[in-house]
Amino acid sequence: MENIIIIPENKKQFSAIKTFLEEMKIRFKTEKQDDTLMTEEEFYVKIDRSIKQAEEGKVVEYTPELEKKLFKSIL
Repeated sequence: MENIIIIPENKKQFSAIKTFLEEMKIRFKTEKQDDTLMTEEEFYVKIDRSIKQAEEGKVVEYTPELEKKLFKSIL
């Protein structure tokens, strides 16, 4: 038998699908989504924003001094 993977977009959809499956006595399992991952669209939005900031000169130069400041606790 094949599996069906359902990916709800929000909590309301998740709740409705879960309730439906329980009422129909359909066996299912849930998994936590890794919230650190972003969608492809979110990724490109962030890249575009960063490119725009660089074009506007809103950059920070990575220097040895900055490296020491950022990583002083582990260096």
